[in-house]
Amino acid sequence: MKLTLIPQRGLPGQPETEISVLGDTIILGVEVYDFSNVPEGSTFNPEVFPFIGDVTRKEGVIECTLVVQLGETAESAQGGPWVIENASGVIEPPAIRKPELGFSELSA
Repeated sequence: MKLTLIPQRGLPGQPETEISVLGDTIILGVEVYDFSNVPEGSTFNPEVFPFIGDVTRKEGVIECTLVVQLGETAESAQGGPWVIENASGVIEPPAIRKPELGFSELSA
């Protein structure tokens, strides 16, 4: 699967988008989207957020674009979109994270 991820900063307290890929299936949190029935060379528009545009199958590979919510540990300025080729398993968006504060910085 080929994913294009568009980063979006979530509201305070909102969880980050959890993405997993298993074959032609994308799992977003608890929602399951099975694209195994999309024929070669065709497109399908799920018309549901966070999908943007069409889902296509090219040369046997499902391709789609998703908006991903980033949490409070992510920097507000992000690059993107991010393209993940051969997406499989748990997908970690390549977000730029804020530096973690150590104990010495907290007590200063």
